[in-house]
Amino acid sequence: MKEEMESILEEISFVNPLKEYEEKLDNVHLHVFLLRVKRHRFPSLFLMMDVSGRKLLNLSVEDPFDREPCIYRVSADVPDTLLSFYRKLFKEVDSVSSGIFRMPLRVKVLRSVGDETWLQKIFLQERVRSEEFFLFQERVSEKDLKKLLNLLNSELKLILRNEGIDVFLDLPDWVEKDHVSLLHEIGVLLRKKENIQPAQNPEGRTFLSLRISYDRFFEDGFDLVSFVEDFLKRLKKIYEVTISMI
Repeated sequence: MKEEMESILEEISFVNPLKEYEEKLDNVHLHVFLLRVKRHRFPSLFLMMDVSGRKLLNLSVEDPFDREPCIYRVSADVPDTLLSFYRKLFKEVDSVSSGIFRMPLRVKVLRSVGDETWLQKIFLQERVRSEEFFLFQERVSEKDLKKLLNLLNSELKLILRNEGIDVFLDLPDWVEKDHVSLLHEIGVLLRKKENIQPAQNPEGRTFLSLRISYDRFFEDGFDLVSFVEDFLKRLKKIYEVTISMI
């Protein structure tokens, strides 16, 4: 993937929007221009450029526009190569945004290509602050990255967050209407037994959510689809035993 990203970055060339905002920013050297493409529930691909023209192309688990305040919204044309590459990875693009941000950016990055000196400086700054955002990519092997991208094609309802992979479980059709609260409580207990935290902002028919850490997801032999299937089987078994005793 890095070689293809490097090839795309070499083709991207446009006037640096930061130059126009130099007078408006308190310290232009602490700011970057961002151009981001994204599909809902999928990783973000964003181009980052500083005032000197250094560029980095990054694939991140979250959208920088969701995690950081955009100081100025800036209009910019999106290179066709960027859109084509993203569609190749994730089939669709349903959101494009561009703007000016102040560093540091706190989004976990899966891959970065571009100015290596700048990237190493960002790595060093994160090490000093004991943070892991751009540094996250150093412990995501090609095997791990492929595993993560393959997961996005599964039937699980999930979204990638900085904090982990949020999985949203719909209410099973085998539960009786009067027992929904009971099933939820059983699910919470089972989740605690597995040492799993709840996810944020559950949607729609979600009756239970799971936040799977990246450390756990990247373990050899761990399969999230199989884990969720087993979780639901155990949940149903406990539910049926509990109902039989009422």
